[in-house]
Amino acid sequence: MFRNIFKNFSLLIILIFVFLIIVLPLVEVKADLPPGEIENPLRADTFTELFVGIANWVAGFAATLAVLMVVIGGLQYMISGGNEEKTRAARRTIQWALIGLIIVLMSWSLLQTLLTILGVE
Repeated sequence: MFRNIFKNFSLLIILIFVFLIIVLPLVEVKADLPPGEIENPLRADTFTELFVGIANWVAGFAATLAVLMVVIGGLQYMISGGNEEKTRAARRTIQWALIGLIIVLMSWSLLQTLLTILGVE
């Protein structure tokens, strides 16, 4: 019973994320542009700005996913009902989600440090 609820909840969360990531950025429309002028859809003028923007987006998405996996692992732990194997699986889920979150935060921090050292804005 909990497995079906958990699968439906996971599917709902995935659909919400897909909607937020794909559909919402397409909604923004600028009507105050002069005639004949096209806005830059990338919001970046150089390759460095584009790369940093993509890296920040990926880091934010991965961090959000890692936190979501910690929550899912916590739910698995609570639902395990004392079953040793399910408890162990929930602990592994939390452990690997935290390791992933640490890697994402360290890589983002390294990127920001390199940008500061190299003087890139």
